[in-house]
This record gives sequence, C-alpha cells and structure tokens, in this order.
Amino acid sequence: MNLELIKKLSEKYNGGLKKLSADIGMSEQNLHRCIRYNKIQAADLENIAMMLNVDIRVFFDSKFMEYGNNTTTNITKINDSGNRELVELCKSLVANFQQRDDVMNKLVSMVRGMESK
Repeated sequence: MNLELIKKLSEKYNGGLKKLSADIGMSEQNLHRCIRYNKIQAADLENIAMMLNVDIRVFFDSKFMEYGNNTTTNITKINDSGNRELVELCKSLVANFQQRDDVMNKLVSMVRGMESK
C-alpha cells in the first residue's frame, strides 16, 4: 500500500490535504499520521479515493500507481458512475451484514442469559 500517494493526489484537490482531511471527517494531523505510518482504516481510504475521484486500487496496484507517480500528468478519473453505483451497492450489502450480525449477537446473548437461569 502506498499512502504517500495521498499527498501527491491532494495537490490537485481543491483545498489540498487540509480540506481533504476535513471532507472525510478526519483531523489533518491524523491523516498525516496515517500517511507516515502507511496505515489507515479501509473506510477512510475508500472515502479518500472517492473524494479524489480515483479508483481505490491506485493505492495498492502498481499498474494504477503510475497515475500518482507522474505528477505532471493530470490524474484520470478512474471512477465512473457504474463503479460508484457498485460501491453504493457494496456499502448497502455491508450494512445489511452488520445489521444481521448485530441481531445474531443479541440473540446469542439472550439464549446464553436464558441458559444461565
């Protein structure tokens, strides 16, 4: 993973790294820390990719990294409306699974509570 790329890509972002961090709901210091240690939550990286209008794979795949490594090249908008629709469907699916897991955890707790009586 190459989070240094966020710095390069944010140069073309209106407001730079400071605005990007605010737009994703993260402090600028925390974003700098994530970049420095090359660690970030998947959801935050997904939000960054969406705000920068790049495919999230740009941070992982060397084939896509060329977009960020060549600072004289305008960054191509890799995400198209079809990909965004897919991302939204995936988010919905994840939310459904999380909701299902919450219900299952509550049921397990209730059953365990009944067993202990």
